Amino acid sequence: MQNKQAMLSRFGKNIFFYGLMFIVLSTVIDWYRKPHAPNEFAQQVLYDLQQQPKVIAQLSHQKPMLLYFWGSWCTYCKFTSPAIQQLGDEDISVLSIALKSGNPQQVADYLKQEDYRFPVINDPNGEISKSWDIQATPTILIIKDGKIVQHTTGLTSYWGLKVRLWLSNLT
Repeated sequence: MQNKQAMLSRFGKNIFFYGLMFIVLSTVIDWYRKPHAPNEFAQQVLYDLQQQPKVIAQLSHQKPMLLYFWGSWCTYCKFTSPAIQQLGDEDISVLSIALKSGNPQQVADYLKQEDYRFPVINDPNGEISKSWDIQATPTILIIKDGKIVQHTTGLTSYWGLKVRLWLSNLT
């Protein structure tokens, strides 16, 4: 009986230790990959695939928005994009940038195939992403009132984004 309790105790300590290590490592990687917004990015007018103007300052006014850099070729994006779509369906403001994913028709075909309905800015040559110093896909920025308040890179869950959005509302 004591042997079983000792094993469970060690198991619990290991789970705690490895969980803590994962959080620390993830935070360090996000800090290292932190994007740098171009000057006056909040006022910049970007046009989505339907040629509708998008201004980050307007989209992020009073409530946080997600700016999602992704690629149709990105393996992690295939897991993150459904969470982005779900948040968009919940009336969270989402603007995405398709990095080197082809011409506008190829991006539109991909979105239709995957049933993604969030607005997309096509970045076929990576110029927009380069101006933001995007180093990894997916990269997700949470912007409120035209200022970056949170960011993350790599695989991200729906609940992870939900918590970040909630924290962003507190500021």
